[in-house]
Formats: sequence, structure tokens, C-alpha cells
Amino acid sequence: MKDPIATMKSFNRQFQLGKPEIEAVEWAWPQEQGETMFHIINVYTKAAQFPRLTAESGYRLQRVGGMILGMVN
Repeated sequence: MKDPIATMKSFNRQFQLGKPEIEAVEWAWPQEQGETMFHIINVYTKAAQFPRLTAESGYRLQRVGGMILGMVN
């Protein structure tokens, strides 16, 4: 994958994430970064653990990770 950050920004728009969820994704990136779709999936599931998120936002990020996994062939 050439540009994982651009890919995540695209997913953030596609799944209409709010500012707190995007902040959580940015927090998770340094911990899970890499060059495959599986790294990106891990970023979204890690982002669900961001301390300042509501339970609803955490659940949403977990679901986004699952939906991205479902798109991987």
C-alpha cells in the first residue's frame, strides 16, 4: 500500500466518522502503523480503545474495522 494515511482518511470520510473518532484513529496509528490493509484494520480496532471515546464511538470504530476486513479480498 502506497499511502496508508490517505487510505484511512478516505475510510474516515466513507464511514462518516466524527471528530472524536478521527482523533482516536490518529492516536492509534503510531501504535499499529504498517503498510497492509491488516495494519489499517488494526488501527481502527485499536482506536476503539481511545480513553476519551464514548462507548458508542468505540463500538462504531470496531464495526468500521470489521467492515474494512469484509472488503479485503
